[in-house]
Amino acid sequence: GLHAEINLDRVLAEAEGANLVRGLTALPANKLNASAYRELLGELARQNGWEFEWLDEPALAKLGAGAFLAVAQGNASRDAGIARLRYRPAGIARQPDLALVGKGIIFDTGGTNTKSAKYMLDMHLDMSGSAVSLAVLQALTALRSPLSIDCWLAITENRSGPAAYKQRDVITASNGVTIEVMHTDAEGRMVLADTLALAGREKPRLMIDYATL
Repeated sequence: GLHAEINLDRVLAEAEGANLVRGLTALPANKLNASAYRELLGELARQNGWEFEWLDEPALAKLGAGAFLAVAQGNASRDAGIARLRYRPAGIARQPDLALVGKGIIFDTGGTNTKSAKYMLDMHLDMSGSAVSLAVLQALTALRSPLSIDCWLAITENRSGPAAYKQRDVITASNGVTIEVMHTDAEGRMVLADTLALAGREKPRLMIDYATL
């Protein structure tokens, strides 16, 4: 018969990563809000030996991350942020070989360009990109990858509060590029603009982003 070698370590790492994604995406937005997500990331960082940094809204303002903050400003809570997780083999600090970037929109109403109920129903899944990025980092850590890896997660809601951003607003991103808002349901591009720019400052050899766009 046919025989094929199976790398059980890889199979297990992939299965655990898939289960992490399934578990996170099953959570409704009132259970996985930005604060809860931040707590979870801190716990995973402790378990896996990652460095963990949470760039909150004041920190992002200092970095000029206007695109991310424009999306976050419509939220009721000021708990949005960009998470950075760092994996370094044998604890060696060096320029990242790989940057994983994930869109983590916990719930997407569409903003002031509000979605209809039909299209808003499963918008707790709009954070799937961040879950996949996190799972890839976890799997590569479990496999003791020789790569230095950064994982950046843009975590916020896209709501329609009194301060929400609007069509024709002109926003400046962290790399100095200005963005004219044509539709507030393009929030994924907004938060990724800053997150990709910040990840790029570290000059990774390869950058991969995951997003529901």
